[in-house]
Amino acid sequence: MSVAGKWQISMDTPIGTQKFTWDLQQAGGGWQGTMNAPTGSSELGNVQVSGSNVGCNARVSTPMGAIDVTFEGAVNGDKIGGTCRTQFGNFQFSGDRA
Repeated sequence: MSVAGKWQISMDTPIGTQKFTWDLQQAGGGWQGTMNAPTGSSELGNVQVSGSNVGCNARVSTPMGAIDVTFEGAVNGDKIGGTCRTQFGNFQFSGDRA
């Protein structure tokens, strides 16, 4: 199953559950994407896809200012999940194909 498409994702953090949408698309020989959240939109950088595994990074706006995040996860059917690494620790994320 391809990782391409829109994903509705949630992640529990110390400041509450964060909800956002990824839109991942193949672009030429690589991948690109955007992340949309209530605090704004960010480009996903360094999008890497290998089989069902996906990784990317982004700079996101938060109530505490902009922070850098790195995601590593996998797609299983219409589900996605994995780990988000931040300067405040690592958090699990999960979601569904939109």
